[in-house]
Amino acid sequence: MADFKTRYTDGARRRFFKVGVVLARRGATADMLTITGLLLQVAAVPLILSGHFKWALLVGGIGAVCDALDGAVARAGAGGTKAGAFLDSTTDRLSELVVSGALLVYFARHDQWLPTVAVLVFLGAAQMVSYSRARAEALGVECKVGFMSRPERMVGLGLGFLFSGWYVGDVSMLVWMVYLLAVLTSFTVFQRVRHVLRSLRATGHGPADLA
Repeated sequence: MADFKTRYTDGARRRFFKVGVVLARRGATADMLTITGLLLQVAAVPLILSGHFKWALLVGGIGAVCDALDGAVARAGAGGTKAGAFLDSTTDRLSELVVSGALLVYFARHDQWLPTVAVLVFLGAAQMVSYSRARAEALGVECKVGFMSRPERMVGLGLGFLFSGWYVGDVSMLVWMVYLLAVLTSFTVFQRVRHVLRSLRATGHGPADLA
């Protein structure tokens, strides 16, 4: 699974870099794309709240492409900066919060409480996936284990939006996808915590040493 993920991630990065070169030559900047991506995700919020999931997918998908290209443009131009990396990471978290938050409100408004709880679990686990990596790398441990990184979560939610009109057992495919994302993202948190603890203990740094 890790090798498969590495292959398609590296392939996508190479393709985005080629587009990034073109955009950088035309004067686009990484920060410009980062902010545009965030604004488009925010623009998708009223579409989600009103149940127009396919339109939300279109708007949010364009925002996701902008977000994917910001790093490519940075590498193709003057190179990435720490400020740009910080801005990108922060807007990534904000984007995920606003989209998931809008979906949570949608389900709550329609008295769909199990999906509402699932979105809460998914949202909390998504933040923990990102936090666990950031904290691990601050401690000197590489932490890219687990399948449900942000791109995979975005694709999963996008598929849920795309097939939201399909039903299995009187339950929307969007709801089934939210359940699946909640489980898989939570499992990724477990994988990362286990990986980091094992790595730290192997070097003689257990939890007690980090308190």
